[in-house]
Amino acid sequence: MKRKVYLSKEQRRLLERIAESLGIGESEVLRQAFMEYAKSINLITEKVHGKI
Repeated sequence: MKRKVYLSKEQRRLLERIAESLGIGESEVLRQAFMEYAKSINLITEKVHGKI
């Protein structure tokens, strides 16, 4: 399922720069950022340990 993400012009430029510098697609940058955020608020750990 394809979903749209709406970004401001500045956010879009940052996303493009990050993707280009890492040599990966914009969707992969967003996916990785989402997973890092989930880890930072302990959602990943909780899911692994069955707390969710």
